[in-house]
Amino acid sequence: MSDEKISALDTPTLIASESLILQPTELDDAERYLKMVADNYDRLTKWLRVPPPMNTIEERRKAQAIDIANGVDGKGYWWLIEENGDLAGTIALHHVEPTERWALVGYWLADGFTGRGIMTHSLKSVIDWSFAELGLNRAEIQCAVNNAASVAIPERLGIRRESIRRRSEVINGTSLDMAIYAAFADNWPPEPPKRALPNREITVDNEIVLRQVTKSDRDDMFQAIDSGLDYLDKFLPWVAAYKTKDDHTREFNTRRWEQDRFDGSGVYVIEYKGEIAGNIGFGSPNRDNVTEVGYWLKQDLQGRGIVTRSVEAIITMLFVEIGLHRVTIRAATSNLPSRGIPERLGFKHEGTMRDGGFVNNEYHDLEIYSMLDYEWLARSENA
Repeated sequence: MSDEKISALDTPTLIASESLILQPTELDDAERYLKMVADNYDRLTKWLRVPPPMNTIEERRKAQAIDIANGVDGKGYWWLIEENGDLAGTIALHHVEPTERWALVGYWLADGFTGRGIMTHSLKSVIDWSFAELGLNRAEIQCAVNNAASVAIPERLGIRRESIRRRSEVINGTSLDMAIYAAFADNWPPEPPKRALPNREITVDNEIVLRQVTKSDRDDMFQAIDSGLDYLDKFLPWVAAYKTKDDHTREFNTRRWEQDRFDGSGVYVIEYKGEIAGNIGFGSPNRDNVTEVGYWLKQDLQGRGIVTRSVEAIITMLFVEIGLHRVTIRAATSNLPSRGIPERLGFKHEGTMRDGGFVNNEYHDLEIYSMLDYEWLARSENA
């Protein structure tokens, strides 16, 4: 890799698609740009620091001249996005660092142009040019975590979220958590990243520790299940395979073997105040970055928030560290304690799977709940 600085280039016209052209911003664009900002001002100020629209075209031309001057000598590159000749939005490379070879990409679309793939194509074109022609190594995007439309742009291009900067931007007096995405020249377009393996142990709080099941847990787990067999047998189909200690040993060893294959799944003992209280786990994530979480708790420990806190910790790991997109939870319609877990955590109720479960020779309706990564990360306390 060369240590030389990147050279300043003139901002080029970029063809993003048959209908999309990115035009270098000029002074003569002041009037239509001013109108676009004014028309979208209330919507933009929810997420961006946008000064009030100028009162006159001349004021806007002066401000535009300053913005353009800031891009001289390769400090920045600024385009207006045109769709079939109509002004649709803007995209820019800010804070270009010629020695470190990286820049920050910012963008926004006017009302009426969203949801049509315009910004996805535009962002790809700008990053293509910044790597191939400008010589950047890294292009960084920062979006408010709960600005779902904005964070969806890099994610559709396969750009990996690196981190969450909590309360790093203050917009209109509101502190916002910012999601940081980064694209790299040596992996563009991005190849799908390998998922991280689940943590072996998670300290939830001063009462609860989640740790992956070990061989030495076998007998203790059987005792925990056997002590509440009648209670667990009402809703959990797998309990039927654990009627005897030999049954449990066989199934326990099978599950341990599956875990040793590193399939991305995880089964954890819930330790409450140092004693085994139950289990929580999730299946091997599928190709769409989706998994399902399941859990059970000893009956005498119900009502203490143990599972709610444990599920919260597991889901934070799945979204933040492993990088999954969607988590689902299923619970029998009549199993109100189990349904209360996703409901308390803000999961969306998607519907009822009629006769979706078969337990004790009887069909049960199942309630389906889901959470998406950006919905979970919008909760500051879990970012």
